[in-house]
Order: sequence, then C-alpha cells, then structure tokens
Amino acid sequence: MNNGDSTIRFRWNAGDKEEFKFYPSEGLLKAHSSKRMKIMVKGIDKKKYEKIDLNCELVQVDSPGEFQDWDDTMKTLRMVRPSEHRKITRDREIAQ
Repeated sequence: MNNGDSTIRFRWNAGDKEEFKFYPSEGLLKAHSSKRMKIMVKGIDKKKYEKIDLNCELVQVDSPGEFQDWDDTMKTLRMVRPSEHRKITRDREIAQ
C-alpha cells in the first residue's frame, strides 16, 4: 500500500533466498493505492525460517499526467504475421 502523495516504483529482492518468488516482483504503485501481491515459497529441502530479510527497494518517481498501472505480471497481446513471429523469436535467441 502506498499511503504517500507520490508514485513509487517497487522491486522485490530476495537476495540469496532463491526459493522465494514475488508476483509481481516490480512495478509502479500510484499514490494512495494498493496492489495485491503473491509470494510463493518453493524449496527442494525442508527449511525452517525464524527470521529472514526480504527486501523491497522503493524509489519515488515523478509521474507527469496520468499513466497506466504497471507491473511485471501484465502482458500485452498483439497479432503478428508468421514472418514477424520468426524475427521476434530469432531476436530473443540472439539476446540470450
């Protein structure tokens, strides 16, 4: 929840705790708004946590005018031709 008067950019960082996954893990949170979060714990071995630090980096951002809500779980779908799809797929493979 953002009780402040400015938009906040958030980014969860679990550090060396790879078994913790955050959904969304980063995004924008408008002033006086909230966002539902899901935290999943997925481990191979059984572990007991007494106290752990899970950090959320917060940065105040200037938001001129109105903007759409955003986080990394949001997807945009669009129609592409098969040739465009092949190019997108090839570009992604090269980037990795």
